[in-house]
Amino acid sequence: MESDTLYQGGDSLNSSNTLVSKNGLFTLGFTRLGSAESNASYLGIWYNNDTSHPFWLANRGKPIADNSGVLAIDGSGNMKLTYSGVPTPAGAFTFEWDTNGKELVIKRRDVIYWTTGPLRSNTSFEIPFLDAAVLDFSFFNVSNADEDYFMFTVSANQFTAQGQRNFSMWQLRSDGGIEDLTTRRIYGGSSCKGNNKDGGCERWSGPACRSNRNSFELRRGGFVNTVPIKDDYNSSLSISDCMDICWKDCQCVGVTTRGNNANNTGCTFYYGSFTQDLSGNAIQYHIIVQDSSG
Repeated sequence: MESDTLYQGGDSLNSSNTLVSKNGLFTLGFTRLGSAESNASYLGIWYNNDTSHPFWLANRGKPIADNSGVLAIDGSGNMKLTYSGVPTPAGAFTFEWDTNGKELVIKRRDVIYWTTGPLRSNTSFEIPFLDAAVLDFSFFNVSNADEDYFMFTVSANQFTAQGQRNFSMWQLRSDGGIEDLTTRRIYGGSSCKGNNKDGGCERWSGPACRSNRNSFELRRGGFVNTVPIKDDYNSSLSISDCMDICWKDCQCVGVTTRGNNANNTGCTFYYGSFTQDLSGNAIQYHIIVQDSSG
């Protein structure tokens, strides 16, 4: 049986063992995240054996480049995380509690991408967030001289299906969306198109050539053979980074929906005329369009 306690002096946690809570619901240990090619590991807490979706990470901004991580409590009572080896880059998006605005925010490269707006009560934010018809959420912000943090509790109500009467989990997706894994509702992500501020989205910054009527749309089709393209094989660039770079380049008209590396990172930029395939059988692209209404 796995232990639920890490003792001072001699005890340690590494990539081959874990701590499991007494009720069997939570696990603390080292887990690998990201692409199959990456060996980066994190110290995290997850539900049961769902190691691919930890809800807390100790070293989110500084992943360990291999499986050499060790957690221990030294003779002075200090908890230490040690490892050997050069950390791998973090992802494009982070999900944070903004202590100043008293709101939950998704940031892309440290710039706010989506927000709930301020916490209005212990059950709601300024922007509609989460599905109260399925689960009842209670939100708490503790703020004093010593600490400032956000937490929530969740319970089923009379409309909750029996199969959904479990813990709610929020997953930060690679496109910058937060998905409630109980209701499968997604907030942020691809609904933020660059020029819209609805649903909590923040308008992207850009040059004067991008107006409030420009936005990204997902289109099927292709570019003529003479259209110039530019490839960037930087493996730290996600598709959201590619869209941001294209948005700030007045000559760029679109990017592919997938990267040009094996792990779907990197960018391909297009500079010409897009020909849409109305049959819907062609490759998908993120194309910058202009709203002609109004």
